[in-house]
Amino acid sequence: MKGLLDIQKEVKEVEATIQGAVNSLDCISREIQEIRTSNDNMEVDYDMIRMLAKNVPFANHPIAKLEDEYACKLYIELLLSVMHMDTNGIIEKMVFIQWILKEARLDIVLEDAYAESLELEKDTYFEIGELLNIKYRMFFIVDALIVANFAGKANEDTTEYIGKLCTLMRTNTSYIENCIVLAKIALEQSAENLKNSDIERVMPFIHKYKYCITKDTIKKVKLKCREVCVDSIDYLTWLVKQRSLVNKGDLIARYGFLGFTQKKVYASKDGKLFQFHAENYMRRIGVISHPSDTDKEIKQWLQEKYGMDVTIESV
Repeated sequence: MKGLLDIQKEVKEVEATIQGAVNSLDCISREIQEIRTSNDNMEVDYDMIRMLAKNVPFANHPIAKLEDEYACKLYIELLLSVMHMDTNGIIEKMVFIQWILKEARLDIVLEDAYAESLELEKDTYFEIGELLNIKYRMFFIVDALIVANFAGKANEDTTEYIGKLCTLMRTNTSYIENCIVLAKIALEQSAENLKNSDIERVMPFIHKYKYCITKDTIKKVKLKCREVCVDSIDYLTWLVKQRSLVNKGDLIARYGFLGFTQKKVYASKDGKLFQFHAENYMRRIGVISHPSDTDKEIKQWLQEKYGMDVTIESV
């Protein structure tokens, strides 16, 4: 099965011309028409969905700060259109969308938004990139991926549809990769199955997604960014300053005395270097972590990790 990035790449190539974009919109319109026909007899208990949405464990969706009411309405309708591509887990998906609708404070009920999402015109899709700025495009893609994967891995039709929406919003591969990582964290509320490189790429802005990623999960993500790079009882000389930003492979310290064979220490990853000592400088510890980490956070982490007191070294 093709992944979102593969689909988006293919669509990018197709839509190198205006005619390509029109063809893509025609395809989307046909898909929506098919869905409209297949969903004619679908019954939904909207009152139950509104009740369940009150218990969604998230808060403060950024859509509340989107002042353009029409853009907010389109945001909701497009999320519903993503849901239409695969109605498995439809209750869970609609509960999430109802929560976003409530956060948006629009004067519209979910059943009306649902109906209007089945009537989206081709011209409407041309407006996406104009109405949603870069920041809100990313929020939308993350939300769309959450909706698509609520009931397990999204089907190919849904993935392809989101890929087309990404293309119409003029998003690049790196942008989409970040959204995929953020959506995965939000769906699993865990960092266990993520690569460190993926975590590090979203750390600079993960705090903007507190509306769908809990504080406890963000803390777990930050923990995965921390790595002890030095833990020595030998004589050690730091070659970089405290709290320096280092790159993987940088020479950061040496073991041993001058005049004797010395062992070089290289940074094991990119990040900020924190230097600590314990046992009256008998033990030297270096930690490389994300630049957003603080002395206090790293000290607490080391004390929990080693079960002993550590002291941040003076500059």
